[in-house]
Formats: sequence, structure tokens, C-alpha cells
Amino acid sequence: MILPQYLKKLGYSTHLVGKWHLGSYQKNFLPTRRGFDTHMGYWNGYISYRNSTHNAYSMTGKDARRGFNKSGDEMVDRYATDVFTEEALKIIELSKYQENPMFLMLSHLAVHSGNAGPNLLEVSNKTYNEIRFNYITNESRRMYAGMLTSLDDSVGSIIESLNKNEMLENSIILFMSDNGAPSEDPIWGHGNFGSNWPLRGEKGSILDGGVRGVAAIWSPELSKKHRVSENLFHITDWLPTLYTAAGGNVEDLGQIDGVNQWTSLTNTSEQMRSKILININEKIGEEALIFKQWKVVKSNRTSGFSYFLRYSGDPGNKGPDYNMSNVVNSLAGSHLSKINCMVSKKDCTDAMTTRNLFYNVRSQATIINKCTERISHLNPKDEHYECFDGYCLFNVYQDPCEYRNVGIQHEDILNTTIYMLDRFRKELVKQSSPSIDLNSDPHNYDGYWETWLEPKSQRNFAHQK
Repeated sequence: MILPQYLKKLGYSTHLVGKWHLGSYQKNFLPTRRGFDTHMGYWNGYISYRNSTHNAYSMTGKDARRGFNKSGDEMVDRYATDVFTEEALKIIELSKYQENPMFLMLSHLAVHSGNAGPNLLEVSNKTYNEIRFNYITNESRRMYAGMLTSLDDSVGSIIESLNKNEMLENSIILFMSDNGAPSEDPIWGHGNFGSNWPLRGEKGSILDGGVRGVAAIWSPELSKKHRVSENLFHITDWLPTLYTAAGGNVEDLGQIDGVNQWTSLTNTSEQMRSKILININEKIGEEALIFKQWKVVKSNRTSGFSYFLRYSGDPGNKGPDYNMSNVVNSLAGSHLSKINCMVSKKDCTDAMTTRNLFYNVRSQATIINKCTERISHLNPKDEHYECFDGYCLFNVYQDPCEYRNVGIQHEDILNTTIYMLDRFRKELVKQSSPSIDLNSDPHNYDGYWETWLEPKSQRNFAHQK
């Protein structure tokens, strides 16, 4: 079971807007069969920003659904970020009339790339975008900035709507990324020119540039403490954490991988977990694990994925200074600040106080001051640095850019973390290598991606609810 299924047991209405990507070969694996009351969006990993087309494995088809029903017409010549934002706003507007609490998951396409090719990156208005970001010299980086700006506007609109509909004061808002940016992508062709600077690695890598995600969580209950948590937090922890926040008993979840971190977010900075398995990929010979401040890494120079282990991205073009006033006065900043003031009963009429608070939190989240060596030595030539011929050990609290291999100095820690990897390896279920099923070709289903292993008698969703 997944989060919406558990939340429904607590009386929540559940809604998904945007990306699904958790299986679609049969309808029992689709969102409305796995806990969501409604879904408007797409089933696969990405679509075009303007026509809902998904290209993969030399096959092309539309991927746009409202529940089970085809909805490609709703997205023709419309910018996907705007479409999904409008849908989310409608759900919020309708939810204010319902007694049940609402769980809304807005899984944007942005800033993921669209289909590979000339329209890999798309913005809402290219002419305006070129003018607004003319100080960025790289055209693809200008496009990325425009995509991200539309995402920022979407977040602001959502928060504004929650406030207008008197729901914000009783909400938990979680904004999170799922992986590092694919700055350059010679394997899949989906580089989006995002930057993981100053971290090492990118999407597809076991290094922190690929797996260290960014997340921000807000609620009135948390607004009394403005801080950056450096605790270890795995994606699986959100299930027990949010279930607990919604009033559930974590024991209802049974034996799961996730750890309930709600207490550490609300009342204490206590470390709730000490260990995270990043991955053990037995096919390409890569593995990594974090134990407290230590991270053990082993790579494979012949895997084809070694490209993703290097430092990529850049600190950005020289442009306008960071304008904290714009952040404070943005839709998201202004509405959240007002609620924070109401909860904390502070006088927030002084804009400088709010700006200082934002600056303080931003500075806590900045790691570049820990990566001075990495910045001054962009292309180290030490073979051991690549972790190809053995294991590397990094202290990621002191060296988040994974520049200094300290395995020789801390051999006991290195051996301990390798032993932990060996324990996990005993539980490993080996990967399968399924071939591409050409029966899934959208040409077989009126040009739409379909649940191709469904019995033919059940393929017509027109009358399904």
C-alpha cells in the first residue's frame, strides 16, 4: 500500500495531479486503483509540455488522462505547468466545501525535460523568457530558468489559494525534489541543464549530486522553529512521517522501511535514523551507503554510468544579486510569512525582520563554504578519487562534495560500512531484464498509451468511474 491508501482510512479525500509513473500495464496499477480519488495527468515518466505526447523506445503516443478517460484535448497548445496548476486550484476550491480533510499531490512535469529532440526544454513564452533572462549566456540555461520560474509561480498560486479558501492555517505543505539534476545526459538524452553545484555527480549517480534531494516542509506547527535539518532522511520516511502528522498510528503500517520523523521535525532535532542504503546495483557494480556522517562508495569505470560520477554543472552566470525582497514579497513568501506571524504572535510589520529570517535559513542550507577544495580543483587526476578500483569513504558532513577520500585514515569505519553493505547484499533481489513489449505501442490503441496487458473486454474505460 502507498500513502493515499492509508490516508483514505483516516477519512481523507485524495487527489493526484501530474505524473504517476508507478506502473500502467493494467488498470489495477493506476492511481485511482491505488488510493487516489481523482487523477488528472500522465502515466509515464515525462510528456511534451504542449501536447501530452510521450516518446519512448521508438514508440509515440498521447499520455493524458482524467481518471481512466483520455484527456489529450485538454492539453493541446497549453503549457503543462499551467494546466496542472489550474487543476490543483480547482481541487482546492471544491475541497473547502467538503468535511473531509484533503491530501493533494501535485507532481509537476517541471523541471523535467520533455521528449528528446528540439523541444527537450520548453517555456511558457520564449520571447518574454529571452528578455527576462538575457543575462544568462547559455540558451539552455535560460530555458531552464524559465521552466523553474513557472514552477515557482505555481507554488505561489497554490499557497495563495489555500490561504484564500481558509485552509492554509491547517495545512502541511511539502515541496521536494526526487533526484539531482541531469545536467548533461549522454545515455538517455534527457539533460535539462540544471546544476547540482557544488556537489559531485548528477541524476543516475550514487554520489550526492544524484541522490541528495532538496526539500522544504511548512505548517503552522513547524513555523515556530525556522531551521534547516541535517538529519538523515530517506524518501521512504515520508510515509510514516506524514501518516503520523495526519493523526494515524504508525503501528498501523506494519513492517516498513521508512522511519517516522515527525517528532524530529516538530519537537527535537534528534537523529531518528543513522543509516541509509543508497543502492547496490549488482549489474553495473556500483554501491553506496551512508552511516551517520560517513558515506562509502564503490563505482565501476566500465559500466557506462561512470560519466555521472564527475563534477558537473556550474555556479551559474554572473547576474543580478540575489534579491531577498522579491522572495519575501512573492505569493508564497507573503502568505506564509503572515501565517507565521499569526502563529508566533510576533510583530512582522518590519519587512527587514522577515528578510533576515529568510537569509538566516538560506545560509543554514548553503554548503558551498564546505567545498573550497572542490571548487579550486575541478579536475583531480587521482585514480583512487574516482572509487573505481576499491571503496572510497567520505565524511559528508565535513565534505559534502565528496572530494576527500579518507578511507586510509579511517580504515575501521570503512570496514564497518563495507560490512553493512554486505549485510544488505544478502537481502538483494536481483534485477530482471524485461524486453520491450511492442504490444504496448500506442498505435495499437488509437494513438494513446494504454494498459496493454488488460483483457480486451476491460480496455474500454469510457464508462468506468
